[in-house]
Amino acid sequence: MLPQQERGRPPGPPCGGHGNDAARARHVPPTLPGVRPLPALADRLRDLARRYDRAFIDTDPLRWPKSFDDPDDQEVAGVVAASLAYGRVASIHRSVAAVLERLGPRPARALDRGRRRALGSALAGFRHRFTAGADVAWLLEGVARARDEAGSLGAFVAAHAVGPEPLRSGLAAWHALARTVETDDDPVRRRARAFLLPDPFSGTALKRTLLLSRWFVRGGDGIDLGIWKAPGRLEPRHLVLPLDTHVHRTALDLGLTRRTIADWKAAIEATATLARFDPDDPVRFDFALVRPGIVGKCVHRTVPVVCLPCELRDCCRKGRRVPESAVRVERR
Repeated sequence: MLPQQERGRPPGPPCGGHGNDAARARHVPPTLPGVRPLPALADRLRDLARRYDRAFIDTDPLRWPKSFDDPDDQEVAGVVAASLAYGRVASIHRSVAAVLERLGPRPARALDRGRRRALGSALAGFRHRFTAGADVAWLLEGVARARDEAGSLGAFVAAHAVGPEPLRSGLAAWHALARTVETDDDPVRRRARAFLLPDPFSGTALKRTLLLSRWFVRGGDGIDLGIWKAPGRLEPRHLVLPLDTHVHRTALDLGLTRRTIADWKAAIEATATLARFDPDDPVRFDFALVRPGIVGKCVHRTVPVVCLPCELRDCCRKGRRVPESAVRVERR
């Protein structure tokens, strides 16, 4: 059963759609007046970012693009890894490994002209929850067309990164290009592909697409790759926090947003709050924010044995609910 999808606008014309999507970019809304994280949160997040460094990459889908040396292979492997980054962690890693094995030791070459026709047969029989091999082949065909047009997906996105929300505009151009790829009339497959590469203007949080963007736009700290280099057009300050259910719960608990739905507006608001701490690179805290939940150090509810050792407890609304008696026992 597919998750309920946000309904986007009806499909536009297959050609020339990149500019139309880009032209719809809107101003980034400011944070709500009531969004007031505790002043200590900035230092706590910096400490957390230093603790959860590249030594924790093996627990993250980012390990897959980082396993390649060539930027073209990193880009294709990253698209696969980020797109399939939903569900249980172990299942994600198995599925990404299965797709990359079928693409071969140089995954970018599988998208070259003359070779991409084999994508469908190479991925036949693959399944990751409700994503089929044909859906991944469709996604990669769109990436291949971006490579044909601009040399790489990153160059294509950067070329269309315009307006007050350049990243959103660039991603909208990629989405529009993907819509030109012939697709199945089966409504189930259409919904699966709308989930795999969502419309940036549908209002959804775009978690996996924004995760991919973080991997490729940021760099220099040993975590993200930084292979999409477009100074002035696409920089870390343009990134938006990849928001899923778990990160959204954390953002609510830390006072990064007041929105109770994990949607685009919540992602923008949480990013704007983080920008108070680092306006040039607000999303640098993302890797650290998601890590405690992955390694079992956050359960998103008040559990003294879990909350007491947490570095963010004093800044977290659930951590602050730990009974004073439990705190006194911990200090002994």
